[in-house]
Amino acid sequence: GVLNFKCPAGQSISSITSQHHNHYEDRVWDFGCQANNGQSESCFWTSYVNDFDQVIFFECPAQHVIAGMSSYHSNHHEDRRWRFNCCRSNCISANCHWTSYVNSFDEYFHWTVPSRNVLVGTQSYHQNREEWLVFVCVCVCVCVCACVNRLKSLD
Repeated sequence: GVLNFKCPAGQSISSITSQHHNHYEDRVWDFGCQANNGQSESCFWTSYVNDFDQVIFFECPAQHVIAGMSSYHSNHHEDRRWRFNCCRSNCISANCHWTSYVNSFDEYFHWTVPSRNVLVGTQSYHQNREEWLVFVCVCVCVCVCACVNRLKSLD
């Protein structure tokens, strides 16, 4: 099937839920969104970032967050190709890190972006007959502090 998900304007993806179905050798995906101070409506869709049966290693450009995901499934390959929606945000620090695995093969998972962080990238690899292992890249969002400091400097 085809998946197209985009958060409302000013929001980025805050959670990822995925349930694997052995019969279809595919996953059902669901996403949550969070509002981010400083996030603009300047967004774009990438082209597809992977070929079937290949790894995904993706990060939005600097100062951008992931606000949407789109993919389609191939029954022949039992795999998906993915593209991402990236939106500009002025409040992302350079303090980014990759998580460890957020799931095991064929396993249900629900992952939530840590507080005051934003999702900026995703990495995963695929094994035939056993679907995705997923890593995610999160970045600290420090917009609130930056805005407070800016206001104090006006005094």
